[in-house]
Amino acid sequence: MLQLFIPEVVDGRAACTVYRLQDIARHLGWDDGTTHRFLVSLTEIGMLERTGDDRFCIGVLAVQLASVYVAASELRGVVIQKVEELSAATRLTTDVGALQCGAMVVIASRQGSTPLTSRCMLGEKVPLHATAAGKAILSQLADAEVEELCRGKLVALASNTRTTLSSLMWDIAHARESGFVSTLSEYAEGLRSIAIPLPAGCFGIRPAALACSGPATLSHRGWEIAEEELRAFAAHLHSSAA
Repeated sequence: MLQLFIPEVVDGRAACTVYRLQDIARHLGWDDGTTHRFLVSLTEIGMLERTGDDRFCIGVLAVQLASVYVAASELRGVVIQKVEELSAATRLTTDVGALQCGAMVVIASRQGSTPLTSRCMLGEKVPLHATAAGKAILSQLADAEVEELCRGKLVALASNTRTTLSSLMWDIAHARESGFVSTLSEYAEGLRSIAIPLPAGCFGIRPAALACSGPATLSHRGWEIAEEELRAFAAHLHSSAA
């Protein structure tokens, strides 16, 4: 039930995250009575809230749990701080994404101030094959896992999107070798993205990545700074984990 309230990109639009009881019951294939009992229980503990027009949305408990999740690891706090610093220094959108349910889920984000931005809501699911962060995540998995995750999902989103498994695997092999990923016009036309994988365990058991994205051409040194900072941060994390 709670998965229904997580934003997901569908044809470029974010899915609805406010529902009526009947909509939830129909989507899950449950009867209204069972659905109502779950909704009441989740509302009572603050995980969901009931709006004035009798709809349900995510409640404040989700925010509290997110704060606990970040505070549970010193390394997570360091990465979140880096998101803020990178976005401020480069004016690019900076995100942390982690693998969940066959997609990349955005778990931290700071929107940039460039003309073309890649704005992702927290909790939003993004395709793995079309972003630098997604490929940085895939580079941490075995080939067989990559093939299982991506088979049948390589949908073209822009002119350079990888739509064959062989081209995607080539990118992933390069990412494993260099520890760095760069994409252009794969998720959206004219959008560039660069990313580094984050150490195992940084955000739970799932592979994660840190990325900057924005227009390919900037009037300032944003991309140069972003690449320098990401590479230096990756080296720092690697030395700290050694």
